[in-house]
Amino acid sequence: MGNPAQEGRAVLEAVDGSAVRAWARACLAALGRAREEIDALNVFPVPDGDTGTNLYLTFDAACERLDALERSADAGAAGAAATLGALADGALEAAHGNSGAILAQLLRGLADELAATARVGGFVDPGVLAAALARADEAARGAVSRPVEGTMLSVARAAAEAARELVRRSTDADAPPPAFAAVAEAARQAAAAALRETQSQLPALTAAGVVDAGGRGVCVFLDVLAALVGGYDPRRLEPARRSLLRPMRPPKSSSGRPSVGRSEGSGGQGPGLELVFLIDTESVDALRAELERICAADGGDSLVIAGGSGRYRVHVHLHQPGPAIEAALDHGRPRDLRVTALTECLDHGGTPRPAPRSGRVVLAAAAGPGIAALFAEAGALPLTGPDDRPPTSAQLSRAVLDAGVREVVIVTSDPDGLAGAFAAADQAERDLPGVRVAVIPSKAAVQAVAALAVHEPGRRFDADVVAMTAAAGATRYGALRLAEDDAWTMAGVVAAGDVLGFIEDDVAVIADSVLEAALGVVDRMVSAGGEMVTLVAGAGLGLPTARLVDAVTSRVLARRPEMDVVAYDGGQTDWPLLIGVE
Repeated sequence: MGNPAQEGRAVLEAVDGSAVRAWARACLAALGRAREEIDALNVFPVPDGDTGTNLYLTFDAACERLDALERSADAGAAGAAATLGALADGALEAAHGNSGAILAQLLRGLADELAATARVGGFVDPGVLAAALARADEAARGAVSRPVEGTMLSVARAAAEAARELVRRSTDADAPPPAFAAVAEAARQAAAAALRETQSQLPALTAAGVVDAGGRGVCVFLDVLAALVGGYDPRRLEPARRSLLRPMRPPKSSSGRPSVGRSEGSGGQGPGLELVFLIDTESVDALRAELERICAADGGDSLVIAGGSGRYRVHVHLHQPGPAIEAALDHGRPRDLRVTALTECLDHGGTPRPAPRSGRVVLAAAAGPGIAALFAEAGALPLTGPDDRPPTSAQLSRAVLDAGVREVVIVTSDPDGLAGAFAAADQAERDLPGVRVAVIPSKAAVQAVAALAVHEPGRRFDADVVAMTAAAGATRYGALRLAEDDAWTMAGVVAAGDVLGFIEDDVAVIADSVLEAALGVVDRMVSAGGEMVTLVAGAGLGLPTARLVDAVTSRVLARRPEMDVVAYDGGQTDWPLLIGVE
């Protein structure tokens, strides 16, 4: 459920740390919406259908770093640089695949340019934004051993060149500098044009009839930037975007997994192993030269070395990873080393993971201590993300791995957690042969409660998933929230401090008090009938929970005497009250 107080406003009014945070969170949500589409476009360099998932997982981990930053240091160019630096560090540590490593380097370039501006006491103006895009382009190309046109590198360069050209023209004409919105829009449009061109630049893309998957990911970041500085919702761009693309699923092998054979025109059968590691080294140039020699002798490709200041993420495809690992040991201290066969994931030592044992585990996203306790009582393992947000995809992936069982069910309880849950599920099924992972797409804690209520560990996996999904879907949900700013909603004009009553994802009630809003929402929700009303009280309720429950119960029984009312103390911070009607 979004905050209506943010609708219709230009969020990035100044480029500082808080602006970068807003951009990052919006980018993560947009990547989540585009993840499956980007996966479907993935045919180069290996048609393994995971570029969207890799970008999402990488940036999700990057966003985790923002929670450790003090917001008091967000001011000015220094705050923006520090926030981008944290994103770059997080992406480098958790980079997934070729695209994730390049994304980390793009972020590093942006951060370095803003840090240089901060060191001389400057502020981030549209010219600095254009320079940052150019530095990101240079950093990404410098990380790739053999840059190939028709990839995300081409899209990033087109965006940077368009932004710098716009600034240069205004300077040459002695005209006022362009606005942030103009620079961001020039970059967005150039990236979109470059993305369309990728289809004719690489034979693999031409044969499949698709554009480059990594390039599409770059466009997501620029789309969000242009949308935020222009003051509109980046989701409005998506219908027009989809009309430009003709995604096609990569060919499947007999096992049902994406085939790892190279597409015609990409050089025949390529290396079958992916080697990834972090390394602390002061001799990165020597390491790069040695790895390039090894790639030439082995027939390897996709060598990317991202990072800086003595710490680097290395990604390379090889037939035999042993010599590359030895080179890493000769030049520094490698860690987080992973060897992955492109059809089967291996552990850090390059040996198969232990086979999962029989059994089923339910992981449930919990937004507060009371909800976590409620989920635990229902037999689920509750997971809570930072600041009571949904658990990150990295948390979920670790939990699936730690479970060590063949069947895992992930129950979400917030629409913002759906993308991370599906990304974690896709990654787990790709990396853990023999493990089945299903997501119950609940959008509120009350739907999760309903799903867990019908969970039966002894039932067939598919039947259990269907029953839990049906129970969640049959539960209508509502919630209360305090308006932070004046805004316009479908229910009317909202003033800061009003209590908003949501039904599903729309504002249905605007009231002066929590009690008034709760009764208004319940009246509307029970008018369609049902068997039970569930209330989950959170922090900031503003009145005794017992008083609220008594008032709602009396109202429900007066209108629907056949219905029951149950209440729980959830402790969630964002929503003073969650309401469900089954």
